[in-house]
Amino acid sequence: MAEIKNLLAYFPLDEDQLATLQAMLPGTVITRRTKDTVTQQDVQNADIIFGNVPAGMFKDIDNLKWLHLSSAGTDGYLDLIDRGVLLSNGTGAYNDLIAEHMLAFTGALCIGMPGYGRQQLQRVWRRGPWAKTILGSTVLVLGCGNIGTAYAKRVHDLGAYVIGVRRTACACPEGVDEMLGMEDVDKALPRADIVAMIMPNTPDTVNFMDARRIALMKEGALLINCGRGNAVDADALYEALVSGKLDGAAIDVAYKEPLPEDDKLWAAPNLIITPHVAGGWIMGGESSPYMSRTVFEIFMKNLKSYLNAETLPNTVDPKTGYTKKQ
Repeated sequence: MAEIKNLLAYFPLDEDQLATLQAMLPGTVITRRTKDTVTQQDVQNADIIFGNVPAGMFKDIDNLKWLHLSSAGTDGYLDLIDRGVLLSNGTGAYNDLIAEHMLAFTGALCIGMPGYGRQQLQRVWRRGPWAKTILGSTVLVLGCGNIGTAYAKRVHDLGAYVIGVRRTACACPEGVDEMLGMEDVDKALPRADIVAMIMPNTPDTVNFMDARRIALMKEGALLINCGRGNAVDADALYEALVSGKLDGAAIDVAYKEPLPEDDKLWAAPNLIITPHVAGGWIMGGESSPYMSRTVFEIFMKNLKSYLNAETLPNTVDPKTGYTKKQ
């Protein structure tokens, strides 16, 4: 069994979780820290780190053997693999919560909720455009990994035809009618009534949905982004909403966070904005009860494998930045 002297938890463990962890690691010093209290010395002392400690703090890490990220994304941490650190992530913890957030966005856009929300503030009783339906629609999921597939299942169950897109095409998982590779995105965009994005942050995905690709979408289509804010060109999104090219859009992420108070996106018609809350936790800070439980469960599953010298189920592939099962 692997020896662990110091474990740094950069995730809001409650007392029960701490007790569970300590019972599994009776001889280990467990240090809990937040973004306001973590120090360089904490990082240097740790054999294992659970949580997304700021990447800039990984300077002197002679003791660090394993970093388990709370997030599914691995932006800024992949170089640790080349430095001999085992890297795993939180894939699997976010499937349901983010998928349900995306589903809520989808339903709200279909019934024109942004317009009715403005009317409520103005105390205006007036019918807007007739509602769209998920039933019978074609939904294109860009980034059809674990989270994308969880969303795909939900809209498929509501009667949508679902086209998934991954880095490379593969067999269709449950809830996906077609699976395409990235090279086929431009052909698929004109077919979609709803485009839902849950893409990773890579050089290839920056401004992926730009003015050219938005122009390929159906007139009156809907766009949802719960992946990375820089995957959508903010200017192109604004123009598409103002012009009426898109009937609506919803974003939980932005090209700059927090979105500046004077940004024109705040005034874009038929746009829903939530402040990067779909994942249910704040890096180095608070977590929803649901996410605290699911993220901790994923870590514990990987910890058991680590202690038994087994391959970690959430080991990150250095080529893709995600687990191999994605």
